[in-house]
Amino acid sequence: MKFKKLTSFSLALSMALFPLLAEAAPNEEAKAPEKKNELNVSLEKGAYVKGEVVVKFKDDVSANAKNNVVKALGATMKEDVDPVKSKFHVLKVGNVEAVVEALNKNPQVEYAEPNYLFTAAWTPNDTYYQGYQYGPQNTYTDYAWDITRGSSNQEIAIIDSGVDYTHPDLDAKVIKGYDFVDNDWDPMDLNDHGTHVAGIAAAETNNSRGIAGMAPNTKMLAVRALNANGNGSLSDIADAIIYSADAGAEVINLSLGCNCDTQTLEDAVNYAWNKGSVLVAAAGNNGVSTTFEPASYANVIAVGAVDQYDQLASFSNYGTWVDVVAPGVTIASTIPGNGYAYMSGTSMASPHVAGLAALLASQGRNNVQIRQAIEQTADNISGTGIYFEHGRINSYDAVSY
Repeated sequence: MKFKKLTSFSLALSMALFPLLAEAAPNEEAKAPEKKNELNVSLEKGAYVKGEVVVKFKDDVSANAKNNVVKALGATMKEDVDPVKSKFHVLKVGNVEAVVEALNKNPQVEYAEPNYLFTAAWTPNDTYYQGYQYGPQNTYTDYAWDITRGSSNQEIAIIDSGVDYTHPDLDAKVIKGYDFVDNDWDPMDLNDHGTHVAGIAAAETNNSRGIAGMAPNTKMLAVRALNANGNGSLSDIADAIIYSADAGAEVINLSLGCNCDTQTLEDAVNYAWNKGSVLVAAAGNNGVSTTFEPASYANVIAVGAVDQYDQLASFSNYGTWVDVVAPGVTIASTIPGNGYAYMSGTSMASPHVAGLAALLASQGRNNVQIRQAIEQTADNISGTGIYFEHGRINSYDAVSY
């Protein structure tokens, strides 16, 4: 397999303009949206962190034997400083491809792979939003709120670029989790993406300002695994998933991905699923039928994007490996600095589904029951069974299922 080398954590970047929504004070006319630069990270198959390999040794291999293998390859083992005691190790190496090949031939090794790079799954959008939010209405979530609005005893883990926990539409909702990028306990968003995702999932509602989140009574666990450029390593994201599951998050949102198939990440996904978490992930924005990880894994709900007319977004990945679709075109939500902005992408579709999963969790359902309710009650819109396996989510039917 060919791997794309990177000279830094950042992939090639292209700039796009996003309009901002300024909140109007009483009796004050709302100003025209300002323009703000956002990052659109290009996705290349097999991109990885330069000089890093992820390896999992077999369970019966001693620490001394592991060190001997690493030393023989001229590699060094990175210190594991985050709160997750990973079963895998990250090695600093000279030639990634050569070391991966050598390790996979070693009988003491279960698997080895590059430390793949994952990116936020959004796409540029410079169209002014018409009518503010439409996601909750198009998914009949406003009707579902008459049955449940979620529970403050439950959490949606937002594994992303962090969350602005001082935003007035989020501050009462956010639990500060771990920052796997800087290895501290301050998951502040330095990119905008994570804060936007968080607002869609569970912003405060009925507070006379801003937007309405899908699960307005549910807490959010902010977990930072993407840097200021919207990029994150396989090792950090896998640890973030394990951490979120161990923290008891009923729902884990992953508005990120990689065009790569990695055992490390699938192991983390399966760990979280087996702990009872529902995992929801963006299907990717390349407009192709190629799978996108972790969305394509069996224990993840893969989410594609549709517009306000229930048409598949031109950028959305598609195929029957995509489980459901949700609004993802020109979505209004929170951004750092007390602001609001409109963004598009399967990144924006995924938290609509994560929020619905949280509503279902508040009814006492387990992860198997939650997934079944989401998929079996989705509306059979155009493209169902061809571009996505089920339809566009229907929150009211799901909570009534």
